[in-house]
Amino acid sequence: MIMQFHKSGYYHQHDKDFRIERPDGSGDYLLLLVRTAGWFRIHGTDYHTSPNTILLYKKGTPQLYRACEAIYSDDWLHFHMDESDLSFVSKLEIPFDTPVQVHDIHDLSLLIKDITYEHYSDNIHKEETLLLYLQILLLKISEKLHKDAHQPDNIYYDKLSNLRSQIYNMPYKDWDMESISASMSLSKYYFQHLYKNTFGVTAMQDIIQSRTDHARYLLSTTRISIHEVGQMCGYNSDTHFIRQFKGQTGVTPSEYRSTLQ
Repeated sequence: MIMQFHKSGYYHQHDKDFRIERPDGSGDYLLLLVRTAGWFRIHGTDYHTSPNTILLYKKGTPQLYRACEAIYSDDWLHFHMDESDLSFVSKLEIPFDTPVQVHDIHDLSLLIKDITYEHYSDNIHKEETLLLYLQILLLKISEKLHKDAHQPDNIYYDKLSNLRSQIYNMPYKDWDMESISASMSLSKYYFQHLYKNTFGVTAMQDIIQSRTDHARYLLSTTRISIHEVGQMCGYNSDTHFIRQFKGQTGVTPSEYRSTLQ
């Protein structure tokens, strides 16, 4: 198995004019984890996809996709596979060139984040680590596809999954547990109980993680002030923002930005 990582992108956001058109494909295999609705044309068929869609493009397949709402957001991964790798994917029953919607892509997205950070690191075992990450990612995709195919009925699952997608797509929103639980006609306690049982973390943990991820993105790709970053991540207080960011990353926003220079 000589699976090779090429490049990746985590939590990329685009406006309504976003469009990708590659008539001959990208020259490698492309995995997309699409957080928002999207439009794809694959082998002459048009797909209007919902949030939480997984798509693995085969090498050489024309790639034509675009935003269909105000925001398009995805994680992406370009990589190479040989015949043994293709056999591995076949055994995992991961389809090529077929958009598949699942209930939640958050855990897969975190793996893309880890892969992206590893790629830009100077770790001495980086290449070996990236290979293992790729294998784990494909294994987890297979597990999710099979698990979702046999997902037991849960009258709240779709609502909770949609809420979780919104939390990660809108880190700037002032999320309030009382309002969220009321919108689902649940008590605050029962909502928190259901959320934790469904995803293994609390809603507040996801909110903080979402804001931290977005702050990292802004700190690494823009030169806007720490105060503005905090505001764009849903914080009204600089002190609160800095405290939570350091609690998640071990460093302050300023220290994090300085490590990237």
